[in-house]
Order: sequence, then structure tokens, then C-alpha cells
Amino acid sequence: MVSLFTTPGKPSRLGNFYLKVAFVFTSFLLLTFVLLPNDTNLRGRRNPQHRPFRLHPPRPSAEFTFGFSHFLSLFSAHHYLRPTKIILHTNCYPSSFPVHAAKNGTSGIWNNLIFTLPDLNLEINTVQVPLTASNGKTIQNMEHKSDFVRVAQVHSHGGIYLDFDVHVLRDLSLLRKSGFKAIAGRQLGGQINSGTFMSVPHSKLITLWKKKTGEVYTGGWTDHSNEVITAVGERLVREPGEMLIMEREAFAPGSWNSGDTDALFQVHKNTKNAGVNVTDVFANKGRLPDFGEELHDRWEHPERFESWETDWSRTYLLHAFTPDRWSHKVPGFDRITPRYVLERKSNFARAVYPVAKIMYEKGWIEEAYLDSHDGK
Repeated sequence: MVSLFTTPGKPSRLGNFYLKVAFVFTSFLLLTFVLLPNDTNLRGRRNPQHRPFRLHPPRPSAEFTFGFSHFLSLFSAHHYLRPTKIILHTNCYPSSFPVHAAKNGTSGIWNNLIFTLPDLNLEINTVQVPLTASNGKTIQNMEHKSDFVRVAQVHSHGGIYLDFDVHVLRDLSLLRKSGFKAIAGRQLGGQINSGTFMSVPHSKLITLWKKKTGEVYTGGWTDHSNEVITAVGERLVREPGEMLIMEREAFAPGSWNSGDTDALFQVHKNTKNAGVNVTDVFANKGRLPDFGEELHDRWEHPERFESWETDWSRTYLLHAFTPDRWSHKVPGFDRITPRYVLERKSNFARAVYPVAKIMYEKGWIEEAYLDSHDGK
């Protein structure tokens, strides 16, 4: 982990912070990232701005398998949260084969961009993977090892934790500076979502969560994560400034249910309003259009919006639960590719289009990879 922008007795400058990333390789990708604090001395201790992603290859010969969706998620954080550096926490060494393969492009263009773009300024930090919980039970699943890492790192350094299927839709600085020592949001069913949360170092929430994670771990999917943060977080609301719980729409507006994943990712082929002919844009080397909304547009000009279109005004973070792991087929949807996003024919595409548009304008989206989710 990196040191904070703090000097003993002096607050750090608010404009500077590192983006921390800790990655964990597993049979499928579970990527997370945390934003670390840039000020721990102000009254109320502002929520920090740093963020870790996690990936650990199961063997030295494995490659990073980042896709366009991961690059999109990472750049959304960079764009809206403006870190000065990104630190990748992984069990790979900087000189390892997976890092070399990502940098030289053999593992795909999206891996190459993530590891080499000056804008992202990626720095690698090698970490150890936990093997045993404090109750003596072996931590077997890589996802659960990742859970232990995220809590330990946020406990030590503070920050904003986001799963890698979370896309930032707007700046979090007002929440981060609100004075609350920990902030999280509800998910479907009322539990607190453990894929998006923020905390100052050593807050009561993260301290109790870290302690109980090792005590209650059973190998179950949510015993040590959602259930613990919900029980502890709800209790801490009673203590001034310790915990703020956001409504579901703020951090996790969708869910893992088929109806919600369909509503988010379904392709609407007969889109009449605000679609984009991406083929023509590339053929003419043209500019992508803006689709900004004014406050009153949805009331005064409803004809500009599709009947299926979601209003993301209440959403800071879009936790885009994908149906891949449940083998559910969303109508018209296969993978998140540049074309899928830029054509704006789904709710997900319309939510993240502003970030993808910037990526196109920077020259990072080439015509040859319009339909490539893995960059190969």
C-alpha cells in the first residue's frame, strides 16, 4: 500500500490522491478497487479518495484477462474521481509474465491500455494472499480471499471500495467530504451491498467488519460480507457521523435477478431517439454526439426519451450485475463492447456512454476493436 498525502499535524492537499487498485485472478474475474484518503486530519475525517483493484493469477503463466468493460470501469473512476496515480495490488511481480504480456499487447488491447496509458499512470504493488481466517477455517475461494484483502486494506488506509462491475456515473467528492466516517448503500432485499462502500481508516464500521469477517467466516457466500456490514452498519447509524446508508438507487440500482439484468443490458433494436450510427461515425471520422439533459427535459420533452429508458439521476455508482455466472441470456446482448456502448441501445449503454465518448475522442477505441470485448 502507499503512504497517504499527509504530513504529521497538517492536512493533505485536497487536489491530490492516489488511485489504488488491487486485482485478484480467479476462474472468473472479480475485480475491485478502493480510493484512498487525501485528508485524515480535518474535523469529521473526510472519506478518502483512493481505490484498489484485485486480481491474482492462479499460476505464473496465467495472463490478465481484462476486457473492455474493465477498462471502461477503471476509466470512469479516473475521469470522475481524478486520482494522480493508480496502484495495482496483485500477487504478480512487475517483472512477471502476466504483466509483461499485458504491456506488450499479447493479452489484448484493453490489457495493454490499462497497463501502459500515461493517463492512468499504473504502478504495481505485490501483495500476499490470505489463506486462513482468524477462526482457523481455510479460505478456499479466490473471491473470499479478495473479500478479506479489501476489508484489511480499507481498514489500514481508508478509501472507496468498488467491485469491477461498478461504473462511476458522477463525482463522489461531496459524499467523501460529508463528515461521515463510513458510507454504503442498500441492495435488492434491503441488505447493504458489500461491492460499494467507503470508510476513513480505522472507522468503527471497518474495524468491526475486519474483526467479525475472520470470526464468522464459514465459506458461505455472504456470511462474512453483506451480512456483517449490514448488521454492523445499521447499528452504527445511531452514533453521530459514524455511518450513512444510501438508498438502493444510489449505489446498486439493479440486481442479479433476470428482470433487472434484462432491463439494464437488453438491446432495443428499434431505438428511435438518441441512438448512434457508429459505423458512419468511424467511416467519416466524425464526432460522437452529446446527449446532455437539462433538469426539466424529462417533464417538458418526454418524446425525446424511450419508454424503456432509465433515469439515472439518483445514481452515483452503477453496480452492473451481469448474468454471465447464472447462464441467463439477455435479449440481444452478448458482451460489453465499444459498439454496444456507443450505439446507446440499452440502459447500460446510455449510462456509461459519456465515458466511452471521451475514450473514443482520445483515440483509445479503434474501429478494428469495435466488436471486441477482450481486445483480441
